[in-house]
Amino acid sequence: MTDKIIVKELDVRVVLGYDSWERDKPQTVIITVEIHTSIASAGLSDKVTDSIHYGHTKKRIEAFVENHPRLKSIEAMAEGVAKACLEMGPRALGVRVEIRKPRALLHAKSAGVVIYRTREDVFGEWPSIPVIEGETDDQKLIRQARHNKEIENALRPEDHSYHLIKEDLIFVEDLHLNVIIGVNLWERHFRQTVKLHLKIHSPKQPISIGSSSQLVDYVPHKNNFRFLVETVSSFVEASSFRTVEAFSSAVARVAIKQCHVDKITVRVEKPSALMFAACSGVEITRSSADFNLWPASLPSSKVSSLLDANAIDAYIALGTNMGDRLSNLHNALNKLNATDGIVVKETSFLYDTAPMYVTDQPLFLNGACKIQTTLGPIELLDQLKKIEGDMGRDFGSIRFGPRIIDLDILFYGDKKIDTERLTIPHPRLHERRFQLAPLCDINDELFHPQLGKTVATLLRQLTTHSAAPDDVIQVTPLSTNKDRTAQLKTMSKKHRSGTLVMGILNCTPDSFSDGGDHNDVKSAVSFAKQMVESGADILDIGGQSTRPGSQRVSEEDEIARIIPVIKMIREDGISVPISVDTFYSSVAKVALDAGADIINDVSGGTFDLEMLPLAARYQCPIIIMHMRGTPQTMNSHSDYSDFGNDVIRGVRHELSRRVREALDAGVPRWNVILDPGVGFAKAGAQNFELLRRLNEITLYSLPPTSEDENMLLSEEENLATYLHDYPVLVGSSRKRFIGTVTGKENAKDRSWGTAATVTAAIQGGAGIVRVHDVAEMVDVVKVTDSIWCN
Repeated sequence: MTDKIIVKELDVRVVLGYDSWERDKPQTVIITVEIHTSIASAGLSDKVTDSIHYGHTKKRIEAFVENHPRLKSIEAMAEGVAKACLEMGPRALGVRVEIRKPRALLHAKSAGVVIYRTREDVFGEWPSIPVIEGETDDQKLIRQARHNKEIENALRPEDHSYHLIKEDLIFVEDLHLNVIIGVNLWERHFRQTVKLHLKIHSPKQPISIGSSSQLVDYVPHKNNFRFLVETVSSFVEASSFRTVEAFSSAVARVAIKQCHVDKITVRVEKPSALMFAACSGVEITRSSADFNLWPASLPSSKVSSLLDANAIDAYIALGTNMGDRLSNLHNALNKLNATDGIVVKETSFLYDTAPMYVTDQPLFLNGACKIQTTLGPIELLDQLKKIEGDMGRDFGSIRFGPRIIDLDILFYGDKKIDTERLTIPHPRLHERRFQLAPLCDINDELFHPQLGKTVATLLRQLTTHSAAPDDVIQVTPLSTNKDRTAQLKTMSKKHRSGTLVMGILNCTPDSFSDGGDHNDVKSAVSFAKQMVESGADILDIGGQSTRPGSQRVSEEDEIARIIPVIKMIREDGISVPISVDTFYSSVAKVALDAGADIINDVSGGTFDLEMLPLAARYQCPIIIMHMRGTPQTMNSHSDYSDFGNDVIRGVRHELSRRVREALDAGVPRWNVILDPGVGFAKAGAQNFELLRRLNEITLYSLPPTSEDENMLLSEEENLATYLHDYPVLVGSSRKRFIGTVTGKENAKDRSWGTAATVTAAIQGGAGIVRVHDVAEMVDVVKVTDSIWCN
């Protein structure tokens, strides 16, 4: 059991960051310290000299505060106070420091930090026992054993400091917010006050403070309580909940997803819930692992080891401009994941970028990835250099010149490093749009400590002035088969150069519009050639119908229908990308091996749980479609009342979860294409609404709607991952809702109606349109592109 010397709630006035009105004024700061020691000697001798004098401790704390009157962060003050307390003498083995800022926020009681530091943390070693003249060996052994026990107690305090051995806490107390919450009718009509208590847990990384006059004084952005409270408050005020359980879980998710905290404890209290109790409430602790933010392909043992080792988030820039550039990037990702102590958690989109510094060389293909690693920064650097060497990079070539692969560490946790070999954050990041753009895809709130700005702000500064060149262009892979050079197309809304036409080839006897037309291989291949000659950019080949009410066929039958067609198309020298329309992973695998490039899964990976891991292994593009139920039942699943009868919100909500699962399975962001599922689990008018508001699918957020007791959650919580900048495919060709309006019973008579939907899809930002009548729709696309595409 550890003894403690306590100075509780020492009131000091100091400039510490900014107050609630962002004024640079002295504020009240309350400091509590508990010095872990042994008072056994003082307890026997009754001499204060045998203990740590709490009066002297108070003076040391006040002296530190007086010498550092204008600190920016609570973290730096806590580190300084801890060091001042441990400098009281060798009897001070550990110290718990709590710094509290009353009224740090307008709607909260206080905010602050709690840390626990040992002498080993601060000074790098434990004190040795003093030499006593005339002492026998046995007496010395007894003193040494007692000293070792005291150190053990300091390392394993049996009290509320125990969890602080491995982590620090940032806390916000009594944050008062007004929200619709409850199941009773009156609770659905009036906002009520709830109290939130938030604790951000972060791995213990003591800030090196050197001498008492020098502090490394900055706030890691993910630990910035102001940013957390602002984000959570905006979310809560737009939310509607029935239970505090859902409310607390949603707050934790927002903190982890949007504020990127490592772990958080959320306590929610409803003061008005119970008549004869002060409040009701729940308390939960959540980390990224609780929200499936680890790649599904990662073995559970590796997840456990990373969590146990307090793995660090790091961000790596990827670049290549030699050979098959896409293959180079995929190879680099594979080698990163194969390295002990590294797992790739997420990737960016891809960008064709103009060379910088040395301009007489080919375009680069750039991206970025977020990894978790147990390697130190120099160890990580060594592994990246090894990967570059293994892939054939010539380190003797001209600096900034052509290279097969270039891997740069952009951020390593919140660390700042400046050595001869390595500088973190990357010293030229602020001037490189080709690194900032992909970095913002993954986490635009990353905070650059030296520049005091987020990466989103740094990117805006490089792109918003009139002279900024448009030399960082988002591209999407299409042809990725190992036998052909990758095709990269500009399909995002901001960089569309032209809409791609996907021609439909149904090798089925029962498709709704062309069933039986291409049942034999020869006619199917002939039709494929015809579509390519008419201008098809992609061929979509399917072996079973997914029309409403259709019956499933077996994997074997589907393989028998489509694989011979794919093989013969490739044998005839047709090189356009081929998409395989299937929800069976076994069919997709055989098709990819036969020459297909893209998976088009109407279920978004829900019918076959091996589909997303397969797409990750093959590193191929996958079209993820929104669908409910099955082809047999989807017509009965068009009720979107949980989303205020707003089909757009429903599609965004559910499609974002499918995309999140794909990313978590290891599918690179750059390989994901969205399909909102026109005609699938949508009634007639909902399909027109989907086309009319197609651009809203990939917005950051939608405008708030009127309160509705059937709304599940706010817009932010609806999205498991943001859908902005993802390329979109629309397949409206010849569908029933067109026939309902035009009166065309025969699907083949719906070409003119289809043309109107294709025009609307392109206006809404679609990068690919999936059609039956290729020759006619190519003309429609050309004219519509001339109107709407950049």
